[in-house]
Amino acid sequence: MTILFIADPVVGGADAWRAALAERLPDQDFLLWPEVDDPTAVDVALCFRAPPGVFRGMSNLKAILATGAGVDGLFEDPELPDVPIARIVDPWMADQMAGWAVYAVQHFYRRFGEYAALQAAGAWQETGAWRASPPKVGILGYGAIGAKVGAALRALNYEVACWTRGPRQLDGVRHFHGQAGLKPFLAESWYLICLLPLTPETEGLLDRTAFQAMPEGAFLINMARGRHVVTDDLVAALKSGRLGGAFLDVTEPEPLPADHPLWRMANVRITPHCSGPTNAETAAGQVAANVRRALNGETVSNLVSREQGY
Repeated sequence: MTILFIADPVVGGADAWRAALAERLPDQDFLLWPEVDDPTAVDVALCFRAPPGVFRGMSNLKAILATGAGVDGLFEDPELPDVPIARIVDPWMADQMAGWAVYAVQHFYRRFGEYAALQAAGAWQETGAWRASPPKVGILGYGAIGAKVGAALRALNYEVACWTRGPRQLDGVRHFHGQAGLKPFLAESWYLICLLPLTPETEGLLDRTAFQAMPEGAFLINMARGRHVVTDDLVAALKSGRLGGAFLDVTEPEPLPADHPLWRMANVRITPHCSGPTNAETAAGQVAANVRRALNGETVSNLVSREQGY
């Protein structure tokens, strides 16, 4: 049986996945695309995103296993085979993203950007907190990662609310849902964290209208996908003061061109899509288990809904 790894040109990771899976699936062949002599021999494909048409000829493919929590990069292939798709749900990844989110919120709430400027000027000056307590955080999307982020912020006495597409039973957070709940949710979100899956419904959701619905001077924290945000609207909102700042782990386009204005805004921080890196060692157990399920004709865990796109 053959596992094909389709390496992302940015993320890479072939060697780490080969080593981690060899420990757990010693009898499986591991190929690295495009070194595939016979596409019909591929049983399982492992990838974060795939070039359109990459699965062509893989008539015996039994499953596609994403190497991340998001699968939007797979749905860009118009020839995506009709096989089960699974995503990664890794507590280690969720912990990393929670830590990144807490840092991003704290950066603005504790005014660390201003302190950096004061340090550069050699000025010893206290600024105080940005807003009176309790600071209100809104989380767009509240799955496994969103819940972990929410719990981490609640432990620091942040007041957390969330928004989801449909109704949910949630404890400890104010819950808004559906189109009717979006505007009142945004109106209370001083620190808005985007953790949504990218779908046709969520692409461009954070635009001028959304920013106008948020409190004036609020902050955007995007750690999902750059295409959730209309970049020109974000730049305008930051320049006008409608938004007080943005902390971006993802952008549109990605990476940003070197001359893009977001790079040089004092109230913007940018990291290179690193808030939730995939760790082959911590995720390989569930991937190996899904390989066995796929080969045995069983249902894979963390199954993706093609209808919903996640």
